[in-house]
Amino acid sequence: MRSVSNKIRSYMEFSVQVEKPSSILRKMIIKVPSSEVKSHLTRGLMEVQKTAKLKGFRPGHAPISIISQYYGEDVRHRVFHNLIDQSFQRAVLDQKLKAIGTPKIDTPDHLTGEGLHDHAVGDGQDLTFTATFEVMPELVIQNYQGLAVEQEKVHVTDDQVAQVVENLRNAQAQMIPVAGGLVLEDGTLSSRPVQLGDFIDIRFAGGCVTPEGIQLRDDMKGEQLVEVGSKAFVPGFEEELIGMRRGETKTFRVTFPQDYQVAELAHQETEFTVTVNEIKEKELPILDDEFAQQAGYKSVSDLETQGREFLMREKKEGADRKVKSQLMSQVIEKNPFDVPQTLIESQTRALAQDWAQELKKQGFDEKMMQSVISQEIHSLKQRAENQVRGSLILEAIAREEKITVSPEEVQVEIMRLASSMQMEYSKLEDFYAKNSGRREDLEFKLRQERTLSFLLGRAKISWIEPEEKH
Repeated sequence: MRSVSNKIRSYMEFSVQVEKPSSILRKMIIKVPSSEVKSHLTRGLMEVQKTAKLKGFRPGHAPISIISQYYGEDVRHRVFHNLIDQSFQRAVLDQKLKAIGTPKIDTPDHLTGEGLHDHAVGDGQDLTFTATFEVMPELVIQNYQGLAVEQEKVHVTDDQVAQVVENLRNAQAQMIPVAGGLVLEDGTLSSRPVQLGDFIDIRFAGGCVTPEGIQLRDDMKGEQLVEVGSKAFVPGFEEELIGMRRGETKTFRVTFPQDYQVAELAHQETEFTVTVNEIKEKELPILDDEFAQQAGYKSVSDLETQGREFLMREKKEGADRKVKSQLMSQVIEKNPFDVPQTLIESQTRALAQDWAQELKKQGFDEKMMQSVISQEIHSLKQRAENQVRGSLILEAIAREEKITVSPEEVQVEIMRLASSMQMEYSKLEDFYAKNSGRREDLEFKLRQERTLSFLLGRAKISWIEPEEKH
C-alpha cells in the first residue's frame, strides 16, 4: 500500500492509497479533504445563484443562504458525484493504471448494492470512498516463435467445381407449379401428390400435446415455403407432407428431438394442422454459354475456371484459419494469465448479439432466441474468454515486436472494403473519419492479423493432406 497527494487541475487536492488484491484488480481509497468539499459546494451554489429564479429576488441576486435553503440538497448530490468522478479519473492517470469497466464505489456508510444512501456530501466533512476496479493485465509473452504446426494442402477436384456450377444453376432455377391432379368440388384441378424434392407453400398451426388437449403456440404457426427432404423442420414433419395435394389439409403429430435448441420443446410431442397452398418443382436452366453469360461469365469454361479459383481461395483461407488457431492454442497454453471479467462479459454480449441476429434470420422469435442463448451462455463465455485471451496476447506480441499499422495501410483497407461492399470509397472514408472508434477497431483488426501472420511466418510448418489431420 502506498499513499500520495495529488492536485486536479490546480484546484482540487486529494490523497489516495492503492491496494493490489490480484494481478488484474485494484482498490483505491481516496480521500478528498473537507476544505475541497466546501470549496466545491460553494462554487456549486454560486453557479445555481446565477440563474435561480426565486420570488422576491432578481436572477443572480438571491443570497447564498437562501440558495442553499432551496437548492442545497441538489448541489450536495452533484458535488458528491463530481468529486468522485474527477478524483477517481485523475488518480487512475497519476497511478498510470489501465482501468477497464465501471468501478465499484463504496463509502464508509454505504456499500454498493446494499441498502439506501443519499449520495451527498456533508458540510465540513471529508469525502472518503473506495473504488474497486479491474485493470488490463501486464503481459510478457514467451515461447511464441518456432512453434510446430500442421497445415493442410489445398486441392480442388473436378467434382467440387461441378458442384459450384450446380449451385449456381440452382440459384438461377425457376419454381414451376406442378402439373396433374384431381378435379376438386369447385371444378379446379388440385395437383399431383407431394414428393421428395418438391417446394411446398404451406400454412400451418401447431401446439403441444397436454393431458388437457392441444396447447397452441404462436411460434408454431404461420406460412412458409418448405423443400421436402431438406430436413429443415422437426424430424417427421416433412415426411408427413409427402402424398398431400394442393388445397388439402392434414393433422398429424411429431415429437421434437431431445436436443432441440428450445429447452421447453425438447422431447415434446406436438400436433400440427397443415394446409398445402401450392406445390412447385425446381426447373434448372440449361448449362450453356448463354447461361454462363447471363450469370456474368464469358462462357461455361470461364465459369468453371473462376469456380475453381473461388474454391482454391476458400479452401486456402480455411486452412490458414486452422493453422492460426493451432498457433493461438499453443501460445495461450504456454502463457497463462488472469483475464478481466469485464472484458469477458463484454465479448460474451457481443457473441450473444451476433448469434441472436443469426437466429432471427432463421425465424426464431424473441422468446425462442432468449431460451436458446441462455442454454448456451456457458459455452459462449468460454469462447469469449478464449477470444479475449488471444487478443491480449497478440497485442502484447505486437508491442514487443513493434508491429504497427500505418494510416496509409488503414486507407488501403477502407478502399478494399468499399470495393467489396460496392460502395463509394469517399462515403466509407467519411464514415470512418466521423467515427474514430470504428477506425481504431479497423486498425486493431489489421494489427491482430499482421501479428498472426508474423507468428505463422516463424512457425515450423508440416504440410499434410487433409485426411492425415490428427
